Amino acid sequence: MTVQTDAKVVMIPGVQLSVSLGKDVIVRVPEKDLAYRGKIVGFDPYDYLIASVRLPSSLREELSMGGQIIVKYVHQGTVYGFKTLVRNAISSPTSLLFFDYPTVMEKVQLRRDSRTNCNLDGTLYSDEGEHDCLILNISSTGCRVSVRAKARDRIAAVEAGAILILSLNLGAEGGIKLPIMVRNAKREQGLLTLGSMFLDPNAEEEERIGKYLERMQRLTR
Repeated sequence: MTVQTDAKVVMIPGVQLSVSLGKDVIVRVPEKDLAYRGKIVGFDPYDYLIASVRLPSSLREELSMGGQIIVKYVHQGTVYGFKTLVRNAISSPTSLLFFDYPTVMEKVQLRRDSRTNCNLDGTLYSDEGEHDCLILNISSTGCRVSVRAKARDRIAAVEAGAILILSLNLGAEGGIKLPIMVRNAKREQGLLTLGSMFLDPNAEEEERIGKYLERMQRLTR
């Protein structure tokens, strides 16, 4: 689990797992670049959890034979994560992952960094599809995103705590795609502006963001 260098990481017993039915989670397979959004749809305390996660068929087949995953979620503004073993992965009647209830997990309180103003093209992925967006500012831990949304669009009803996937282009540093957690939402004249936190950046993504910020600071001072 990748965290900021000065983030406070506390190891806590898995029995304190704060999940409920419908809880948004992020699932990542170690050494894989992509993260997948899902929801907890069932669990038996101290034994197993079940998450509804849409996975590529090849990855689902791989995990159906067992394997390790990293699961992260947000509770009251704090990121929790744990490694666990998959028991099974099925596609019918829907795509489900069955995995062991954790015995130990990490509680991570991320630092808050100052934001650098920018004007980056991006794409926001929600349950209803893709949305063109603009990244207005960015830091090593999060960004502010603007997306045009009509009142009837489901994305317009997004609230703090929701997990979305954001793809953005960092220019010379290339593109990245990672999950974000919405911290606040503002709606005004057909525009939805989201303050967000990067939920699960890997080492390469953190490096690209860091290099982009360094370049921006050099060019704007």
